[in-house]
Amino acid sequence: MLEFNLYDNFNPNKANDFRVKARGVTMNYELWQTGYKYTSTAILSIKAEVGDIVEILINDSFTIATSSSTNEVLFLNLVYIVTEIDAENKATLKNYFWAMIDGLDIPTSVLSGSSLSVLNLLVNKKTVSLISDGLIVNSGELSQQIKYNRKSDSDTAEKIAKDMFRVIKRQPFIVIRNNEVKTVLASRDWTRRTISTKIDEVQNPSIESETLIQRSNYNLLNAYIKSNDAYPSYPKTYTIDDANNVVDLENYKGDGTDLPKQRLIKTSFFDEAPTLPEIKALITKDSTVVNIFFNQINLSPLVVNDLVDVYYKGELFNGYIADRAFFESDGGLRNERLLFIEGG
Repeated sequence: MLEFNLYDNFNPNKANDFRVKARGVTMNYELWQTGYKYTSTAILSIKAEVGDIVEILINDSFTIATSSSTNEVLFLNLVYIVTEIDAENKATLKNYFWAMIDGLDIPTSVLSGSSLSVLNLLVNKKTVSLISDGLIVNSGELSQQIKYNRKSDSDTAEKIAKDMFRVIKRQPFIVIRNNEVKTVLASRDWTRRTISTKIDEVQNPSIESETLIQRSNYNLLNAYIKSNDAYPSYPKTYTIDDANNVVDLENYKGDGTDLPKQRLIKTSFFDEAPTLPEIKALITKDSTVVNIFFNQINLSPLVVNDLVDVYYKGELFNGYIADRAFFESDGGLRNERLLFIEGG
């Protein structure tokens, strides 16, 4: 069991001294620190209402760098909003950050700025649905611009945030500190270093692939291009190489080792010669990443937002720890698993 604090909904329109209205314990819990992929649940020992704030007291201490010269030790307490509750007082818990930006739309015209400027817009206390008191983050690491590939005039804050965090290899979580609600994207080091580790069956790993962008099942294009109001007898033929470059087979001089081993043919008819991006869109593979779930490594524990090289069965995966989950097992013992996301 884990203890928790129960609060009324944090109203952003008036001052809140964060007084706890009740304390209880959780049972049969599944608690995710960032909520990147999964929703948390727990049976609460006291009655809660939809909209209440639940702060689960993990009470594991962890260190974050809050400046280039300052490290702070905090307790890992997980903050959620109750979105559903059943007759047995089993609560569905949404991570506070995602609840805070729920319902917020962002004009895509602002996405040309730095990651930090977009993030500041997402957590603006004047516009979000819950209390937001700023960020704990290394602003220098968020100076880059991200290509969001949005064609609409606006998009939801949730979709924009998920794209951003995937690219910067960080996931947000919330801490309540000194009567303030802070969004944390900081790490144990001000400038992150990559940690190398090896996992095996002791960590009980499970692997799944996640498709980020669906493109095409084809890898070879037969393009019939109209000339003099008629299509030719033979097409122009293009494929995609191992480096994701479009290859005009008419001009290809290689030995074929960098080309697909099996042809999956797409035939298209064009009034004008297609551009390289048009060709690429028809024959580029889906963009996928690997997710690995595994038990915490007790001798060298990992935490959310660690950059990690994971070796498993002789294969190297580069990525980061996107989430950390706590489960109650038989006998009330707490188990801990990590979610590693490949790439960015």
